[in-house]
Formats: sequence, C-alpha cells, structure tokens
Amino acid sequence: MERTIKIYKINKFIILILLLLLSLISCSSNESNNNLQLEKVIKPDFKISISEISVPKLKIGKKYSVDALPKAVAVSRAIFNKKDIEIREYETHAEAIEFGEEYASSVSGKDAIVSGDNIMWEEGAKDRRKCVPRAGNSEAGCDQTPRFGGYLIMGNLIILCEGLSNEESLTLCHSFKDGLNP
Repeated sequence: MERTIKIYKINKFIILILLLLLSLISCSSNESNNNLQLEKVIKPDFKISISEISVPKLKIGKKYSVDALPKAVAVSRAIFNKKDIEIREYETHAEAIEFGEEYASSVSGKDAIVSGDNIMWEEGAKDRRKCVPRAGNSEAGCDQTPRFGGYLIMGNLIILCEGLSNEESLTLCHSFKDGLNP
C-alpha cells in the first residue's frame, strides 16, 4: 500500500511538471506570434480612400479639415468594435510615413501630447483625448489622457486606434485591417 502511494505521488509530480512545461512553451509561442502579427507599418502597396472603406462594425463619423495636416488627403473619426479610431488618408505610403507618422506618434501612446500649446495638429484635438477621473477624489476633476495607445500605417492610411497600451491599440488596428482584407 505504501508503495502505491509513493508511485501515485511520483506520477502526480511528473504530470505537474509536464503541465508547467507545456504552459511555458505555449505562452512563449503565443508571444512571438503576437509580435509578428502586430507590426506597426505594413502593406506599402495597399491604397484605398476613406470613402471606399467598408468594414463590418465600422461607423464613419466626423470628417476633419486637413488644411493644417501636411500632405493629408482626408481624415475621419470612426467607431470600430465600439472603440474610437481615426483614419488618416495620404496620397501614397511614402507620404504617410514621411509626413504623417510624426503627427500620429505625437498624439498616441503614453507620452502623447493631447492638450496644451504643443499639439502639432489642432483640428479634432479634443477627440484625441479622454477624461480619466483622478484616483481617490471624485471632486478633483480629471486628467486628460491620450485616447489612442498606438497606430498602424497600412499603405496610404494611418489608423490611430483606441487603447490603454500600444499592444491593445495595435490589436484593434489589426482587427480593423483584417476586416478590410478578409
């Protein structure tokens, strides 16, 4: 009987170690797959106008004046999967990168400039920030934080996507991209 209990404990220990190894292997492979899938600049030959975009769960909203946004053709705010996105259209992929990436980077991510005098493009600035209540005191107002955690450059488009982090935003952007190219 004592020997049976020992064998049972050893088998239990071996199964536990195998399960831990399997979970470690599956976690590490998922990380590398996500990194490959969540590239920030993709499909340089892709070209579409905002008016031609047809994606399930997308509602195009407000259009912004692009007079002060260098080389931009059109910019629209939209809702995709119940989250905010901003789509910026350029004539070419090269123009999107050369003239648009700096502007997109300045309003996305944890270091984004979403209020004050240093905003690079004023048009629609209030739509690129959100009010987050200050912790501990409901009377303290709120902090202006960036709505967009990151962006995707796909062909001639720059797509800013809502999210608390770059990864969350890129996940939303890539979901939008997948709907655009099934």
